Amino acid sequence: MKKIGLALLFFLFMSPLVYAEFDIQEAIDAASPGEVIHIPAGHYQGNFVVTKPLTLLGEEGTEFISKNNDPALRIENTVTISISNVELSGKSKAIVASNVDGLELSNIYIKDAYTGVHIQRSKNIHIHDIQVTGSEGHYAEKGNGIAIYKSEDILIENNLIEQMQDGIYVEEVNSIVVQHNNVTQSRYATHFMYTRDAKAFFNNYLSNVTGFMVMMTTGILLENNTVENHSDYNGYGMLLYDVQRASIAKNIIKNNRTGLALQKSSMIQIDTNNFQMNQTAVEGTKVSNNTKASNNSFTGNILTARSDQLGFQLQSNYYDDYTGIDIEGNGYGDIPYVAMSSFGQWMVRQPVYQYFVASPSVVLLTTLDQQINKTESRVLVDHTPRLVTKHEIENNKLNVIQTLAGLLLLVGSLWLWKRGITK
Repeated sequence: MKKIGLALLFFLFMSPLVYAEFDIQEAIDAASPGEVIHIPAGHYQGNFVVTKPLTLLGEEGTEFISKNNDPALRIENTVTISISNVELSGKSKAIVASNVDGLELSNIYIKDAYTGVHIQRSKNIHIHDIQVTGSEGHYAEKGNGIAIYKSEDILIENNLIEQMQDGIYVEEVNSIVVQHNNVTQSRYATHFMYTRDAKAFFNNYLSNVTGFMVMMTTGILLENNTVENHSDYNGYGMLLYDVQRASIAKNIIKNNRTGLALQKSSMIQIDTNNFQMNQTAVEGTKVSNNTKASNNSFTGNILTARSDQLGFQLQSNYYDDYTGIDIEGNGYGDIPYVAMSSFGQWMVRQPVYQYFVASPSVVLLTTLDQQINKTESRVLVDHTPRLVTKHEIENNKLNVIQTLAGLLLLVGSLWLWKRGITK
């Protein structure tokens, strides 16, 4: 009997995938609008279609497997749909939704699909806590993790996407929030095209070709994001092309070939960001003069800022290579900071030059650049450079408060002690 049992176990593990007997499409067709369909754990092969208000709730271990090039799950021409706790895979798109008003996708794992989620002509969409994992290979051979087209009122949050073409692709969308997502090893972590009223908060984008690619978009807020290690030849932490009215604030932009690139854009506010160890921190091409970079911190960058013309303003930023002094004691340098470094320009083109960055000749060259080019109209100048970072200012304020509190406590203790003695 023991040998028979072992043989049965061996046959079970070595046999092809066993599909569950529960008929999902039959349950969908028979359900009343608004009904909750509980799907037992198991592997379900098919191309399932939802055209009425429903909730599909899978048990742990529920998997939809597309049996051809059609989506594993298609949702269309309906309202109020909720899908959660399922795993999907397929050769083409895993989930496609069209003409849907009110869709929630949550706790979904998508693997081995060309495209994870594809939504078009829909509104009131909430996609959260899903994971999309692509396959090995070039970006051109893959689709997007989450793609939204011609839709409005979208919330995409708390998702993990890796090894796709674009992690989150957005085109012709009105009003979208992208927050608390992690995207790695993709082409663009988030790609906005022809979009209005977009917001991206607290996302973590690591080791893609580019973190944020924003094109032909009006009204966008990028705040409290971390974009790091986009260091390929065409790598950017953020790239804005033909963008109007953007606010870029409180982001960590670190170890990118170019931290932030602005091209043919206007009315861009770059405020209180931390630019660290980028080859070029900020770069502008054909940028309007109503664009301003203020109150930012530039540390460890090879080249702080460059522009093809006097296209944007530098104001009250901290630069770790600033050599001026503060005679007035107001926290700002008394001579302007000139964002000019011939050696930095060369080093961006030839990274091997970085080994000479601290040599006396390079230090002298940089100093001469800053002195000679103060009046050059094509050079970016900050007339009020800060001598300490905002973080240091906040720490100093905290230290002063703590010191005052300690003194008050000491004086109070001495008074109470003296009063006790006199009694």
